[in-house]
Amino acid sequence: MSKSETELWSALQADVDGLMGPGITLETRLETLPQWDSLAILLVITHFEQAHGLVLSGKQIRACKTGRDLLQFIPR
Repeated sequence: MSKSETELWSALQADVDGLMGPGITLETRLETLPQWDSLAILLVITHFEQAHGLVLSGKQIRACKTGRDLLQFIPR
């Protein structure tokens, strides 16, 4: 059974503190988040590897502009 975009986003937020907070949505521009830094990117990479078996680079994650962009890597 495929998870919804909302479920995938919630799981990612649970693993990456930098994506948590009031008003942070799939459409939030990552660059506007003060906590969007190299540690948050590393946590995103770790989440994708552990939760989805995907190996992504920091370059791939840094190229994402929004939360929705991050979810594009998950095959559905």
